[in-house]
Amino acid sequence: MRILVYFASGPLKREYQNLDFDRIYLIDNCFNNKIIKEGKITCIGMDCLKSIEYLKKEKVKIDYFVSLNEGLYEGGGSYALNSDFFLGYAMPLFKENYIHIMNQNYYHNYYKVGMDLPYELEEINETETDYISPFTFSENKYHKGHAKVYRMTRIKNSIKINIKSKVKLYIKHDSIWNHYQKLDLLGLSIKIQGQGNYFDHMPKTINLNNNSIEKILDYCSANRINKLGLTPWAYGNYIPFIKLLENFEGDYPNEIILFHLNKNDYKAIKEYANI
Repeated sequence: MRILVYFASGPLKREYQNLDFDRIYLIDNCFNNKIIKEGKITCIGMDCLKSIEYLKKEKVKIDYFVSLNEGLYEGGGSYALNSDFFLGYAMPLFKENYIHIMNQNYYHNYYKVGMDLPYELEEINETETDYISPFTFSENKYHKGHAKVYRMTRIKNSIKINIKSKVKLYIKHDSIWNHYQKLDLLGLSIKIQGQGNYFDHMPKTINLNNNSIEKILDYCSANRINKLGLTPWAYGNYIPFIKLLENFEGDYPNEIILFHLNKNDYKAIKEYANI
C-alpha cells in the first residue's frame, strides 16, 4: 500500500489520479470542512494539525510527504508545516523509510525550519526510481533549484542516564508523540508559531512554558504519575534539573524520558553523565 499525503495541497488536480499510489490524501481548508472521495484521492477539508488525528484513525502510514505551498505569506496559513512542532506531531504517521518533498527556502529563515530530525536525510534526483518532481504538485517558479526531494531513514537512539536519583532517566532521540500511549504525562515546550494553544487541550499534556519542573514533579507526586515524558525546555541549561532529580525524594514519577528531535539537544546532561 503506497500512500501520499499532501498538506496544504490547494484544489484537487485530476492528474493526481495517474500517480503511482494506492491512496492519496489532500489536506486543505479549501475543501470547506468536507471529506470528498474521488477514486483513490481523499480530499480532507480541515486544518492540517487537526487532520493528523483523522489520518491516525484511518490508519494511514505515509510513504510520501508533500508540503510546498502553505499560504504563510498570502493564503492565510499561520504555521510552518516543516517546523519541528508539526513534523514531530505528524511523525507517528511516517513510515520508517519515506520520501519528503519540501522547499526550505520558502520560509526565508523566519520560521527556523531546519529539518534537524531523528532521520537520516538523503537528497535524491530524477535518476532515482522513488523520485517525484516537486513540479508535479506546484508549478510556482520559486521552487526551481530550491524544492528538494529527500529519502528519509529513521534513526533510533535511546540512552539511559546514570545519576544518583530515585528516578530512572532516559534520553530518546524521537518524537514524544510516537510514545503518547505509553506515557502517563507529556510535558510540552512548544513555541507559539501560529498554532495557538492547540496542544494545551490534549489529554495527558502539561505546558512546560507555564509550569516549572518543580511544579510538574509535585503534580506527578500528587497524581501518582509513573512515566513522565518531556520535550526540551531549558535552552541548554539542564544542570539544575539534574541536581533537582538527585535530591528528589518523591515516589512519583518513577521514570522520566527526555525526548528530542534536534540531535544536539540535552548536550549538557550527556556531558554531566560522561556520555
